[in-house]
Amino acid sequence: MLSLTDPSQAFTSRPAVATATALSLGSIAYYAHTFGQLPFLPQASANTAADDGLHSAEYPWAHRGIFDTFDHASIRRGYQVYREVCSACHSLDRIAWRNLVGVSHTVDEVKGMAEEVEYQDGPNDEGEMFQRPGKLADYMPPPYANDEAARAGNAGALPPDLSLMTKARHGGAVSVFPRHSGRPRRKC
Repeated sequence: MLSLTDPSQAFTSRPAVATATALSLGSIAYYAHTFGQLPFLPQASANTAADDGLHSAEYPWAHRGIFDTFDHASIRRGYQVYREVCSACHSLDRIAWRNLVGVSHTVDEVKGMAEEVEYQDGPNDEGEMFQRPGKLADYMPPPYANDEAARAGNAGALPPDLSLMTKARHGGAVSVFPRHSGRPRRKC
């Protein structure tokens, strides 16, 4: 017979062990449900700060209203920064020269910039590929010939394409702006 006064006999029967195990697991489950995590287990999370409810700071930009548009002079300066600094490593694979027309540059300016770049075209009448000056329908040239060359030039890291960066980030331009303006990001 099981004696309640002798602790050595408490876990000698299978029903007692099963009951103690069920009680322990139930307590752990209740604690996890109540407090969200267990202090003795490491918690791994694939969430970003935005997924956890932390948002970037808001900026009083003029293009935030429903009838407002982007500041075209700022877009022009941004393209100039990309061309002089960022284009050494980063690409704009999904941006064609025509996308700049009427937004940051005139047609003649964009045609001039596109013609500075040589694109492979063809085949010609003899079946050979040839080089031609760029036109508005061409896409921006990549800084590297392929991904392996990009990794070799950047210590094994592939620089991200910047075409859709604001669409890929939670918060859009608000989350990208602090990284590129030198302004401090909000501490999490």
